[in-house]
Order: sequence, then C-alpha cells, then structure tokens
Amino acid sequence: MSKNSILSQIPIDLGDNLILRFACPDDVDALAEFNARIFEDEKVGVGIRGLMSGHHPTVKASDFTVVEDTRTNKIVSSMCLISQTWVYRGIPFKLGRPEVVVTEPEYRRRGLVRKQFEVIHALSASRGELMQGITGIPWYYRQFGYEMAMEVDGGRAIAGIDLPKLKDGDSEKYHLRPVVNDDHAFIRELYDCASCRQPFSTLRSEAEWNYEFNGRSENDFAHWKWLIIETAAREQLGYVQYYPWIEDNALYIVQIELKSGVGYLNLIPGVLQGLWKIAQVTPAYRNHKNKELKAINLELGRTHPAYHALLGNKIRVDEPYGLYIRVPDLVAFLRHIRPALEKNLVGTVAEGYNGELKLNYYRSGIQLKFDGGKIMDISNWSPDSVEDGDARFPDLTFLQLLCGRLRFNELKTNFVDCDGSDEAGVLLDCLFPPFTGNVWCLS
Repeated sequence: MSKNSILSQIPIDLGDNLILRFACPDDVDALAEFNARIFEDEKVGVGIRGLMSGHHPTVKASDFTVVEDTRTNKIVSSMCLISQTWVYRGIPFKLGRPEVVVTEPEYRRRGLVRKQFEVIHALSASRGELMQGITGIPWYYRQFGYEMAMEVDGGRAIAGIDLPKLKDGDSEKYHLRPVVNDDHAFIRELYDCASCRQPFSTLRSEAEWNYEFNGRSENDFAHWKWLIIETAAREQLGYVQYYPWIEDNALYIVQIELKSGVGYLNLIPGVLQGLWKIAQVTPAYRNHKNKELKAINLELGRTHPAYHALLGNKIRVDEPYGLYIRVPDLVAFLRHIRPALEKNLVGTVAEGYNGELKLNYYRSGIQLKFDGGKIMDISNWSPDSVEDGDARFPDLTFLQLLCGRLRFNELKTNFVDCDGSDEAGVLLDCLFPPFTGNVWCLS
C-alpha cells in the first residue's frame, strides 16, 4: 500500500469495533492520562500535553495516531511522530522520530502498533524524511524495519566519594550558575562547534531552541536544566545540561562543552564539585527505588573530551545502548549525503579511489561508482547469487556501518554471513566513519 493511499484511508476500520484515526486537540486529556497510567509516570503525561499543546515547534495533536474502541469510546493504543532535522557531516536531512508507543495490555498482540507504524511511516515519507529513529525496549522495533544501528547514551560514572579534590584557590576561580536568556547564543554556538566532532548531530531551528530553553513545563519528561561555567570575573567558559532529578542514584549530565582555548583538565574538578552540590538538593525522580544520591553520571556518549580529564581508576564505564534506525530508501539517503561521503575519503588511504563497490544485501543491493574519489553514481543493483558483490550484509546490518556503530571487521565477527574483500572493507570503513557520541534528539 502506497504512503498516500493509507493516509487517505484514515480513519481506518480495523475490525472488532476498533478505529484508527489521527488525534485531535480534544484527545489531549485522554491521551495524557492514558500514557501516564501505562508508563506509570506523571511526567510522561505532562510531556504528552506539551507535544499536543500547539506550542511545540514541530508536533501538533494530529501527529498522534490513536486506536479507539467504539464500544467504550476509549483510546486503547497510540503513538506519535516527532519531525526534526539531523545533520550528517554538515548535510542536513529530515528525520522522523516515532515515540510514546503505548497500548492497553488487553489489546496487545492484535497488530495495532504495526498498523500505526504503517501510518506513521507514510506520514514521515510525505514530509520527505529520509530516516526514522526511535528509542525503545530491546528487539521490539526490529519487527517494523528498524535496526539498533546507532549508539545512544553511555559514558562515565563517578561516585561522590571519588570526585576529584580542588586545588587551593580553585573554588574561587570557577563556578556554575543558572542560565539566563543572554546565555542562549553562547550555548548555541558551543553546541554547533561540538556537533562537528561526530558524523551525526541534530540541527535546531530558532523556534526549537526557544522551546528547549523556555517552552517546556518543568514537569515534562524531556525537560532539562542548564548551567553556565564562568570565572570569578563572569567570563563564560562553557555550559552544562542535566536532568533536574536524581535517578538510579545519580545526577545525569547530558552535555558539557567548553569554548575554544579552555581545557577540561583545570575545570573538571571544580565543575564536578559544583554539580555534586546541586545534586544534593535535587529531588528524586518520581517514586524511584534508587533515590539515594551516590554518583554523577556523565552521559556524553562513548567518547568525549571531558573523559580525558577524569583521572584515577575509580571511574565506571557505562556502555552505550542502541538507537533504532530505519532507512526506507538507502539509495536516496546515500545520494543525499554523497558530498559528505566524498569528504570522508579525504585524508584516508581511500582518497582518490577509482572503481566500483557492490553491496549485496542478499535480497537486494546497491552499487557505487567512484572516479578520483568522487562518487559518480549510486544506484540499486540486483545480485545474481549470495556470493555476488564486494561485500555482503545480512538483514539490516549495513545500517550499523552507515551509522558508525560497528566497523566492517566487527560486523564480520558478529555476523558470519557478513563478509567481503579486504579492499571493500577498507573502503567501507573510510566511507562510513565511527559514531561514538550521543545525539540530542528533539523530543
């Protein structure tokens, strides 16, 4: 069924007195209560109200799908699409983020989520979104064409008793203070600079930044707080973004960035000590069982410059989780980011490459043609056998290379039916560099 035909059929009669439709503003109370109850979290309900309020820069009530039982007029399943702009190596592209997928327990295993994904994917395609990404429980979203292809979260944890001690006089040199409106441009500039460290990042519009700074309710599950790192003379040195509650015995820091010319080694002890003081007066998240404050978690991704300033051996490494990724048309996406792929080759052993690269996905394939390091053509290709091509990828495993989660040899080790020539492996690793950060998705 084409994307346009399924959208034109809404509302859809699913049988058994169930109707699939888009939500409307009148559904906000029911959807907020429904989500808060199923997720057992009032902050989720507040977040739903924010998404449906009309104030969110990219989401409105009709970006939610709902399944309604006409016998009771109750919503029994729902999800939404959060449209946003991501960047790959300087090239913006549209991404759709399906989120808050929820179903009443007695209505599960009826295909309600699958049908809603068909609608959400069609809606995303109608907006020109080349990729979809969703966070969620293990395995589940593989059913709908997703692969856990990109790292998310992960970082370092430092127990309060192991925080670095301040040198004499350091407590007077730097301090943390809450952000004010005049700091917003400074934060945005540092964020943009930091985004260049990794292949993938998000691009926020003026309206989206304003919403992040001032638009969210303090009880929204996606609400963050911001701090400025500054000198005694009030010179801005950097910023911190953190969750304003204690969860799993820790205060979670999701961004730390410093301006050019300022090093982490001198600042990290004072920043961590300042964050510890804030953590001690920060409330616990809902009725979480792990309320006692024990640590600060720097959830900055697998790698970050700040980690090099964490000295000593009492640092816990938290491995990243995975972000589910779907790319419905790989040829279209690769063509869109072609200039970035060519740039990825510069300075590598594959610079100036000439030749063809045929990628066999067993049921389909893609062919890339190179001339002097330029990609002259990217097109669909049909392999004649399982041995055809320069490299072979089962199922959706190629997305793990595209999104930088695994290198080609790592894929070969993890999946015995992923293989290829040595030359193809080197070329692929040059084309698709590793991603070891943490994308700040629009929520």
